[in-house]
Amino acid sequence: MNIRLPDNVKVHPNVWRTVKELAITDSDKAAKILQRIIGLGLDPLPVSGDCKSETIKNLAKKKVFVKRLKCLDILDYRIFYAYKRSGIVCVYFIVPRNDDTYEEDSWPYQIVKLLYTQWRECQ
Repeated sequence: MNIRLPDNVKVHPNVWRTVKELAITDSDKAAKILQRIIGLGLDPLPVSGDCKSETIKNLAKKKVFVKRLKCLDILDYRIFYAYKRSGIVCVYFIVPRNDDTYEEDSWPYQIVKLLYTQWRECQ
């Protein structure tokens, strides 16, 4: 993939892998997810319209300040990211939305927590 991201957006390699896999079965959805990631570089904290960003409260209690992006055009997926004080947006994970996506001990939350604390490029 030859995508030009805004300079303030860092994307973890697992996100690229997820988008590539999704592009095989649903190229339109993969393109929309990429558009949303690029859009975070311009508006990292959308709160109205067709997209909404919310801090994940149960992770914030553990000093992991990650947001979840929910948009109408990618409603069945969530993008987990952080907006740093430096202005950098770190996109950690994309996950299909299901019943356990928001559970505190779910695998998406565990991966996001790990990447938030250990991904050196976004420290």
